[in-house]
Amino acid sequence: MLIDSPQRLGRGSARHERRWPAGARPPTKRLVVIGAALALLASPLGAASTSSAAAATATSHTTRPFAIGRVVATSYSYDLVTAVGGVYSFGGAGWYGNERWQHLTAPIVGMAVTPDGGGYWLVGANGSVFNIGDARSYGSLAGSFLGVGRQVVAMAATHDGKGYWLINQSGAVTSFGDAPWIGEGKPLPEGDLATPIVAGAISADGHGAWLTDAAGHIYTLGTAVWYGSLAGHHLFHPVTAIAAVPSGLGYWLSDAAGDVWDFGAAMGGSPGPKGLSAPVVGMIPAENQYGYWSATATGSILDGGDATSRGGTITSAVVGIAAARQVVTAPLPAGSVGYDINWPQCASSGSSNAGTLPGPPGDAAGSSAYSVAVVGVDGWAENNVNSCLAAEVAWAKKATYPPASKLTGTPPYDLYMFLNSPASNSAIDKTGPAGTCANFTGFTWQKCLTYNYGYNAALLAVKYADSQGAQSHVWWLDIENDLCAPGMWNDASNGEWWSCDLSLNAVTIQGALDALRSLDITAGIYCTAVQWQGITNSYMPTGGSPLLWIAGAIWTSPPYPANYGFVGPGADTIFCTDSSYRFAGGTPVLLQETPGGGNNYPYDPDLSC
Repeated sequence: MLIDSPQRLGRGSARHERRWPAGARPPTKRLVVIGAALALLASPLGAASTSSAAAATATSHTTRPFAIGRVVATSYSYDLVTAVGGVYSFGGAGWYGNERWQHLTAPIVGMAVTPDGGGYWLVGANGSVFNIGDARSYGSLAGSFLGVGRQVVAMAATHDGKGYWLINQSGAVTSFGDAPWIGEGKPLPEGDLATPIVAGAISADGHGAWLTDAAGHIYTLGTAVWYGSLAGHHLFHPVTAIAAVPSGLGYWLSDAAGDVWDFGAAMGGSPGPKGLSAPVVGMIPAENQYGYWSATATGSILDGGDATSRGGTITSAVVGIAAARQVVTAPLPAGSVGYDINWPQCASSGSSNAGTLPGPPGDAAGSSAYSVAVVGVDGWAENNVNSCLAAEVAWAKKATYPPASKLTGTPPYDLYMFLNSPASNSAIDKTGPAGTCANFTGFTWQKCLTYNYGYNAALLAVKYADSQGAQSHVWWLDIENDLCAPGMWNDASNGEWWSCDLSLNAVTIQGALDALRSLDITAGIYCTAVQWQGITNSYMPTGGSPLLWIAGAIWTSPPYPANYGFVGPGADTIFCTDSSYRFAGGTPVLLQETPGGGNNYPYDPDLSC
């Protein structure tokens, strides 16, 4: 546990009293129950393909959809579509079928997703529109004589999902449903179209559009603002894709080789990888102006800025990529109570049996019924697992919704893993997504080792959990103890679990977050604002806002027994609402009332925000 009273939040207090002998496990964290529901965000443009997903195949993790409740966080991903109508979904995007086995009169050229995540549209070069899932048809250009140079190249959906636009090679933007008319008058500011439009994007207000040709000219319609173009540049490869930042204040252009240029508020443009095996055919914003995904015709995903690949699949003739938003919800009412447990609650060291656990029918600790249930998978990031995980998961499945919530069934449980810096003798950091570290020197070598360590530690934890029948859509990273070891390694025998190089600590944590997300898992962080500062120098992780499990909340009854005489749970509301307790740019969803103060309570009580 991080701290042992809400007053002891400062660096150098409670944590520094703990010294763990060599080979001993540090205390581990426990998780809150959070459900998940999937939703998709409409994409400004369909474009291209998919990437290798080596990490995602390392385990058989299965996600579970839970009842929709309070939205607590979102993460972003994508769908891919091929010319023959195949649809591939990644990172939480829903899959509802495709047109792959249908007789198509023209190749598919793009795709858009409904806002609620229940369906999508595919569009053909001849203007045919196919609606799948809960996507409704609002018309198409099928049967219209488009003529030479007027084939459809892109599609975009309105924010409410009740309409869409089709963009063709001549620069015409045709509206359907409640999509506002944008028109096809003379595009500005770069004059009449000299070459066909190859890609387009719709402005955030739905009343404007950016269009680009292969030479990188940018043409605007309606309210879309011109922020520059590649006109006059000597390009070695044709421009094939455009993506607008969600605010509408900028855009990216990508050529076939993956080189990306940013304009306006868009950031993160960079040269593409050398030796790209297939051309880029589309791109979308990942979440903000700082990142994007590009897709190639053979299914590779190129991530730029702060975006992280959600995986892909090698296929042929990929033509479109559509943005998808995964919405994470908390099905439990605010103030729901429960507990987190780990290896200390096993019957004995190394035992597969659980000892006395909290909850009915009235254990010795006097604990109450629980709806929040969080189970730890390990006691250290490498070579140390919770031997009674399966038995503790059986306990977690006995959680029940609070009677007043009017919800029925069994609430989902969460899992968590402990994380730390690698040690000098670590065996899991030498190779991984950051590369083979022996090929690097200096700080690049250090970053390679620390990223691989975090990434591979998370994969191992999930793999072990799967082997024990433990699966959760939400996983937490237990980040605690800012007493650091000099250099880049931890010194667990001296109670120093993290390196004093805070930038390397941040790399380790980012690696673990990326690994969990690559497996379609929603990632959260257990810590306090003070210790997050002491371990990472207030690092802001990339890839979306994490969920937060905040330690050190005020002791309340419940979840502590009534005879302890603590204040009511309402006293902890401030930890959920006051920004001074937040860290990592995250959203608080769970609090831990860390035991301490001589109360000899054997469990960690938790409270949902």
